Amino acid sequence: MAEPTGAERMLATATERLARMHRAQVHRDPWPDFSAFDPERYDPVLRRAAAVQWAGRARAEHGSVHQFSIVAHTLCNARVPLHVLGALARLCTDEVRHAELCAEMALACWPEGRAREPAVFRWDRPLAPWPMPPAVTDDPRPLLAWAAEAILVSCCIGETLSRPMLEAIAVVATEPLADAVARQILRDEHLHATFGWETLGLLLPQLRDEDRAALERRMARAFGGVEATTACGIAVEQVVGQTLEIARGDAPNLGTLDDEQYAMIFFGTMETEVLPQLQALGLDAQGAWRRRHEGRGA
Repeated sequence: MAEPTGAERMLATATERLARMHRAQVHRDPWPDFSAFDPERYDPVLRRAAAVQWAGRARAEHGSVHQFSIVAHTLCNARVPLHVLGALARLCTDEVRHAELCAEMALACWPEGRAREPAVFRWDRPLAPWPMPPAVTDDPRPLLAWAAEAILVSCCIGETLSRPMLEAIAVVATEPLADAVARQILRDEHLHATFGWETLGLLLPQLRDEDRAALERRMARAFGGVEATTACGIAVEQVVGQTLEIARGDAPNLGTLDDEQYAMIFFGTMETEVLPQLQALGLDAQGAWRRRHEGRGA
């Protein structure tokens, strides 16, 4: 018997009692009926492509659980108000649900892929896109400075980008199950981004001048890193002047976007939402954006 894939291990029942606790806390919306999906209605090539994207989203959502858990631990040590921790706890459970939805969708799209190409459904160890937090002392300021950067990257950038991408996925998906999964995740993304912007605004006035300057320097590297993982290797110059049209077409779509759509959503959202809001908080986001490629590949 073949070893279970990463996605299957992600979804495995720990114990029945834990499963009930999990569903009570995490399944807040009506759960999609994945068993009703008939993969035979779609071409295998289309289904594999969808499985690749949904499995990648499952890993990304699991990575968000990892990131938000570290942020919660750090903010708890920094003794921030409980309202911050309560809101962040909601984000953690949301990301668990998102990972579950995406993993279920990936396996539903390409069930035969479990045996044929299990690497599609791999479950990599999550790696945070920042250094680990500093040692805990009685001075909370280093922890707050670390948390400000983490929240800027994971929420102010990451969650703000997620909303238009999921909106696009929901529009292009011709399969009702893919549409339902995308829309259930989408309902949380505005809240997640709002948490980021509110909390960053709360933390910035508490930073020392040197911590704020360091945050602006690292922001440029963060922009470059997110571009490298989101824009699919497409440079902004390649899409300047183009109009992004997201529409449901006649061809079947199981919730996938092409590389150009991902890139245009990334650059458009950075320009119209992320950079202006960071500038409004007093950070030199435009300067950091111009410097985002400095030192890369050196």
